[in-house]
Amino acid sequence: MKSRLILQLLILQLVMGLGLAGDLRVNIINGTKNESGNADRVALIDLTAGMAEVASASNVSKSTTFSDVASSSQSQYLVRATLGGVNYSAMFVPTPGVTAWETSLTVYETSETIHDVNVSVPFFVIYGFEDKLYIQKRIILENMSAPPVTFSASPGLAKVHVPENVTELENLTFKSGTMPVRTGPIDSDNGQVLPNPIKPGISEIDASYYTAYDPNGTSLTELVGYDIEHFHVYTMPLDLSISAPGLSREGTDSENGLAIYAIEGVKAGTMLEFEVSGHGMSESGTDDHNHSEQQNTGKIVIENRIDTNVELAIAGVLIMAILISLFVSVTQQSEDLKHESIEMLKKQKSELLKQYAKLGDSSVDAEDKEKLLYRLVSVYKTLDRIK
Repeated sequence: MKSRLILQLLILQLVMGLGLAGDLRVNIINGTKNESGNADRVALIDLTAGMAEVASASNVSKSTTFSDVASSSQSQYLVRATLGGVNYSAMFVPTPGVTAWETSLTVYETSETIHDVNVSVPFFVIYGFEDKLYIQKRIILENMSAPPVTFSASPGLAKVHVPENVTELENLTFKSGTMPVRTGPIDSDNGQVLPNPIKPGISEIDASYYTAYDPNGTSLTELVGYDIEHFHVYTMPLDLSISAPGLSREGTDSENGLAIYAIEGVKAGTMLEFEVSGHGMSESGTDDHNHSEQQNTGKIVIENRIDTNVELAIAGVLIMAILISLFVSVTQQSEDLKHESIEMLKKQKSELLKQYAKLGDSSVDAEDKEKLLYRLVSVYKTLDRIK
């Protein structure tokens, strides 16, 4: 029995490696009206060919079909629909041995007026060093509009604040779905905004930057763009002195070496002014942009960058895991093999997430980072399909 399973697996690998082609039908769903929808443009992007656009269609009503879509053991595509200037995307992985596929993509109507959006700030962290402050913050926007719509207007509706005295903006990303994208603030009549649309569901804004620091006393500002019921502030080291109107000490995260503060009931448009003083941490022996010592003592990791130093073996094992999982989903002959495949994929997911959490950031390696992220998305999709 075992030898027959191995033989079938080898045959399946051979079939998948031959590389077939087929037709892909893309159905457009209007998520606002919960019915068939339209798109200004639909494109098919080959993720294994450097994000090359291999097919497209304009003024799509209900559905469109792309012909001669290549299918091999490594084929992965991104289907992207554009409606009202907003892009909506979904992964598509061709099933091996099949020459006709169908997938759906949901788009939403847009509104220039924000409503029913819950906003929270899970962390606003101030790290004090000898001559600089390092700030990390995350803003979560939960679009709960009903019926669901995407909020989008020029120049932007998502509010953000990057202080004028920033010496280096290390990172600013907007994540809607699985992939964070780099973005930048735009000055408007309502303050700084991001051009990114706020789609239904949860979006995250992550920012990290440096400011100059004088241990005798430095002012740090934060213009709050939303009503926040409970604004959390964390500081490191523990004896760093911090004060602001309404700021109160909540406790200590002893395990990670963070002091915990909070301000209740912050209204949109409030300018928070923090006064920071006291001896900061030493960076001797560490790189200015890789505070490994501070990471080990509690630096909050913003999961939006991918370390590129991943051995080719990981990619090989990952592809084999996907092959095995697809084999199991097709044959359904061995629950033991299915369980082993799931466990293998879970281990690969864990390994990739560990790599994902390492804060490497090099523009030279940007293409490799994207490829690793697509592999991670593929693992999630495969797990979802075979569980």
